[in-house]
Amino acid sequence: MPKIVAVKIDEERCIGCGSCVALAPEAFAIGLEEGKAEVKGDWGKVPPEKLRCARDACPVQAIILKER
Repeated sequence: MPKIVAVKIDEERCIGCGSCVALAPEAFAIGLEEGKAEVKGDWGKVPPEKLRCARDACPVQAIILKER
């Protein structure tokens, strides 16, 4: 299985629904200023399965995982 080396949010796509926060609160938060998802600095400690689950649950496909 490839290793996740980067996690990004496409801010133009994100609608701030919070599904990523519900599934992986250790990796994602809703920003107070924009009301959209943000990646937390310690996302690397989150199991890759949780990150992939959050990506797959995003209704607008705003979560981008770079894998190697």
